[in-house]
Amino acid sequence: MNEGFARWYAPLAVMCIVLSFQPLLPADEFGTLWEMAGRGSGNPAAMGAVLMTVLILLLGYASFRPHVPTWIPAAIAVLSGLIAVMLLTRPGTGDEKPELTSFGDAAVAVAICTFVLAVSHVTRLRRRSPRPRTMAP
Repeated sequence: MNEGFARWYAPLAVMCIVLSFQPLLPADEFGTLWEMAGRGSGNPAAMGAVLMTVLILLLGYASFRPHVPTWIPAAIAVLSGLIAVMLLTRPGTGDEKPELTSFGDAAVAVAICTFVLAVSHVTRLRRRSPRPRTMAP
């Protein structure tokens, strides 16, 4: 069953790569994730770029390893959840939050789907792992 999860991680990694090079916020003010991150260190987009890079690496690893340790999908769930929250709250964009573009909406959907898939994978791995037996007194 775990091989089925691995088949979903590669397309999600490709979608994350493609969406990171698209304008998530109005392009005339903000640009792509990488353009926003390149404008200065310490801004939220730089943190988003780090989260996205690590997420893509873990998705790539999990897509080629059908049997992964539980911490891999758990880390994927945490990272995708953080990315979804950052996209929804849009930190560092000022008091008047700009609307997400259609690519931004797609990025939120991909982040939420990745989160749900990874949580399902963790749940599946936890159910299948052998539990230590305790001896009754």
